[in-house]
Amino acid sequence: MIARVPSLLVVSDFDGTLAEFSTDAMNVPINHEAVAALKCLAMLPDTRVAVLSGRDLAGLRRVSGLGDPLILAGSHGAESTLEVAANSTLSDAQRAALNAATKAFEQLIVDLPGAFVEHKPFNRVLHVIACADRARADEVYARASALQISGVSMKPGKFIVEASVVSMNKGVWISQAKALLRPDAVVFIGDDTTDEDGFAVLDDADLGVKVGSGPTLATRRLENVPAVGEFLSQLVCERVKFLEARG
Repeated sequence: MIARVPSLLVVSDFDGTLAEFSTDAMNVPINHEAVAALKCLAMLPDTRVAVLSGRDLAGLRRVSGLGDPLILAGSHGAESTLEVAANSTLSDAQRAALNAATKAFEQLIVDLPGAFVEHKPFNRVLHVIACADRARADEVYARASALQISGVSMKPGKFIVEASVVSMNKGVWISQAKALLRPDAVVFIGDDTTDEDGFAVLDDADLGVKVGSGPTLATRRLENVPAVGEFLSQLVCERVKFLEARG
């Protein structure tokens, strides 16, 4: 089992993985078993734990309540408490591209109650989870996903479309973290299409865990958020047994 490697890096997405979705993005139901297990893992020798989210870093801290000794990475890794090669400032061209994305998103959600545009340091995110008119929300989601703006990449996800002006994604961050921390294996858990970038960079020694349905590059699947808590609790038990036997 992957718990029995000399050094282990455990990386988890937040929304849809450690927490259920909610129409109030700043008040989501957190799976306390999963979070408690991550905290336990982070206290073990030769074991590092990171939460890697599309949320901006400040928002991730505020909503999750997490911090040291866990590593936090927001904006798909563009902001991180780990000293990887994250972006820190935007160029004039990137700011102009971000403004164009903001304008395009805001035009799309006119007359769509419940939809809103979230502002992040390197991204703009169109949210439709709270829209009562699902047909109209689906139409806006499709149109936002298909937008083509110079210097901007569109990342459709669950109930969101994210416009990004930086090249960082979860796969890049995981690769950088692996190079810096040099673990013998990585466990990465995620539920959304943006997490596929992370699964794509895992090696044979690593474990990718997909939460929920849908096509995936992950090698294991969990049904839902509560199952993540059970999986992580089991990982804690197996890791403790291994470390105690190793001495």
